[in-house]
Amino acid sequence: MPDYVLAEAERRLLQALNDLGVRYIVVGMSAALMQGARGATDDIDLWFEQLDDPRIGEATRSVGGIWISGSFGMRPPGIGGAVLGDRFDVVVHMHGLGAFTEEFAETHDMQIDDVRLRVLDLERIIVSKRSANRPKDQAQLPALEEALAVKRSLTED
Repeated sequence: MPDYVLAEAERRLLQALNDLGVRYIVVGMSAALMQGARGATDDIDLWFEQLDDPRIGEATRSVGGIWISGSFGMRPPGIGGAVLGDRFDVVVHMHGLGAFTEEFAETHDMQIDDVRLRVLDLERIIVSKRSANRPKDQAQLPALEEALAVKRSLTED
C-alpha cells in the first residue's frame, strides 16, 4: 500500500473538484511544503476562483463533507464535516497578490498522491506572507526563503 501525504477523503475531495472543473489554487504553507519548504501546517489552504460556484458544494457533498458558503462579513466560507474534519481552509483574499486569474496563470501543476493540483509558486507565497505581516507568517519566512534559494540554485545548474 502506498504512503500518502493526503488522507483518503482529502484526495477524493480534491479529485472531485478537478472532475467538476472547479478552479482553485493550493496556497499558503501547504503549497510551500509541496514545493520542498521545511515547516508545518495544520490545514490545506484553497483559494477558489468563485466562492459562489455550486460545484464546490457538489464536490464536498460527494465525499460526505459539508460546504458552508459563508455569509459575507459574518461567517467565512468553509469545508468540513466528520469525513473532512477541519483540514481545509478556504481563503477569500491573498494579501499582496493579484486577482485569482492573474495568479492562476503562474501556478505550478503538481501531482500529489495521484491528484493533479494547481499550486501557488513559492515566490508568490513569500510575497503574500510578507504582505500579510502576521507573526506566524514572519516566523515562516526564513524557511520559505531558504527553499526558494535551493530551488533557484537547482534551476541554475
